[in-house]
Amino acid sequence: LCCLPRDPLTRIEETEGEARIGHGGWFAQNVMQGVAGGPSTYAVMTVYFVQGALGLAALARTYFLKDQLGLSPGEQAAL
Repeated sequence: LCCLPRDPLTRIEETEGEARIGHGGWFAQNVMQGVAGGPSTYAVMTVYFVQGALGLAALARTYFLKDQLGLSPGEQAAL
């Protein structure tokens, strides 16, 4: 965390051994990692985000069945 810029929408420019912060490059450097943004790229990113959210929801459901209902793994698989 010590190396992140304060504003998440900034970029770091190297000049004479010290880093300068500029706007716009943080997202491109850290999230996009050099991939050109476009409608198809953002569509794929949206699909991955939704799949991750669904995975977390499934994990919450598993823990609910285990903790609140007291089901064993075999009983959970039968559902």
